[in-house]
Amino acid sequence: MKDSIQLYRRLLGSIRPYYKVVAISVLAMIAAASLEPVLPALLKPLVDESLIKKNQVAQWQVPLFLMLAFLAKGVAEYVASVSSQWIANKAITDLRQQVFRHQMHLPIPVHQAETGGRMLSRILYDIPQVGAALSNAWIIVIRDTLVIVGLTGYLIYTAWELTLVIVAIAPVVAWLIRVASRKLRGSNQEMQQTTGQLTGMVEETLNGVREIKLFGTHDHEDRRFHDVAERLRQQTMRTVRVSAVNVPLVQVLAAAAVATVIWTASSLSAQDKLSPGEFVSFVTAMSMLFEPIRRLTNINAVIQRGLAGAQSIFELLDTPPEVDSATGSLPRAKGELRFDDLSFRYPGQGEMALQHFSLDVHPGQTVALVGASGSGKTTLINLIARFNEPGEGRILLDGASLDSLPLAHLRQQLGWVGQQVVLFDDSIAANIAYGRPDVPEADIVAAARAAHAMEFIDKLPNGLATRVGSNGSQLSGGQRQRIAIARAFLRDAPILLLDEATSALDNESERAVKEALIELRKNRTVIVIAHRLSTIRDADRIVVMEHGRIVEAGTHDELLARGQAYARLLASGEQVVKEVEGA
Repeated sequence: MKDSIQLYRRLLGSIRPYYKVVAISVLAMIAAASLEPVLPALLKPLVDESLIKKNQVAQWQVPLFLMLAFLAKGVAEYVASVSSQWIANKAITDLRQQVFRHQMHLPIPVHQAETGGRMLSRILYDIPQVGAALSNAWIIVIRDTLVIVGLTGYLIYTAWELTLVIVAIAPVVAWLIRVASRKLRGSNQEMQQTTGQLTGMVEETLNGVREIKLFGTHDHEDRRFHDVAERLRQQTMRTVRVSAVNVPLVQVLAAAAVATVIWTASSLSAQDKLSPGEFVSFVTAMSMLFEPIRRLTNINAVIQRGLAGAQSIFELLDTPPEVDSATGSLPRAKGELRFDDLSFRYPGQGEMALQHFSLDVHPGQTVALVGASGSGKTTLINLIARFNEPGEGRILLDGASLDSLPLAHLRQQLGWVGQQVVLFDDSIAANIAYGRPDVPEADIVAAARAAHAMEFIDKLPNGLATRVGSNGSQLSGGQRQRIAIARAFLRDAPILLLDEATSALDNESERAVKEALIELRKNRTVIVIAHRLSTIRDADRIVVMEHGRIVEAGTHDELLARGQAYARLLASGEQVVKEVEGA
């Protein structure tokens, strides 16, 4: 219970910036709740004065006051509802933005460790659950609690002896709600995990629809989806059952108390210890307690879903972002890289991805990394970009350790094209100029021409304004690759990291890009991972890697003459594609 209170208090902290509207909303709720006992209070003079004593003044005053009370109550409830929803929606928008922003600043290993779709389901599933707890839930909790307090106060004022019978069931009701809360919270946390799995499965299936069609695995994927969807249904029904049994139990207890009260009140009325008006007024006020109690009991499930969602969201927000303790900005780097006894192991992996890796790369050099899959080539590039941090050793840029440089400055020095090209659903121009929205169009054209992308862009109906679709779905693999390379050209960084950057290009396109890369080498450092001989052979140095270690380094001719690891790679044709001269 203490954790729930602390969690909800933190959640309510998100509405603190809107305290003025909160004050208006609470005042409106107090006004609406204070008018609730007016109806039973007016029934006493209606029965005793108007109906029994035939008082003519009471015959017109009571209906008038009743109408005015309902009018004021309606206005107060309108203000309370609209202002509360405004507060909740503002808070949820802020929270959604905060989660989205924080996710982008989390370290890459955190993203890799998350279950597929869990990041996405926080925004699509968890935050709406929190929204329900912040909108309808807190309105009902505050308003109906005030209504119960007001009606209970009126009942005590009318007949305190009878009120004690109703109050006696309160501890039992509180215990039932507490038990249900504990069960609902656990069930909702399970539902969050399963929803994340379901979201990830849908995302994975949609991305792999071509493979599913080619391999004919429709039935297999359908069964996988059914299993997760069925598990989510069972978890949902467990929550429904707990919520459903909680409400009637509370109502049965309340009905038992009411039956006792009516019997006792009838006896008192028969003995003239309770007037007919007081009897009707008391029973009416008591019956009016049912609805707010029912709403409070029902809203418990909404609150527990919201708290489960809030717990998941706050766990994410409490996850430390990328470490970036350095401040300030530095001039353009010369491009000198030094790898000093690097070792690195991925979490949960037994083998080292890099082992005592040492290498000096001088400004303007092109260094090609070759080796079998899993030899540590891509890991090295991820360490340069500080997507991962080395377990031992360090990397220096122009003599300064990377962890001493501001992340923003470090990454400004890097142009990067990876194996998987990522394009955004925008125009070709916007994708080339990604991160530089104010760059002149002439520079975009120059970068596209350097990457030989204008060859196909000029043929498109809208040219650079053509939208590429989701992740470049409207373009071929080679076209997407050339746009990504043009993006790296436009960035004009002193260090280029190319992880299979030409893998999707045909020989002619690759030759054109290779010529552009030769121009880019001037005053730039290039680290390239490639399997094609034409990309590797012109490198200033080739580094052959096995199991995270350097086993050989030199030029193409030097390594070929040694007849060792590099020569074996060429001969096997598994890791380096040997091409015919002049092809």
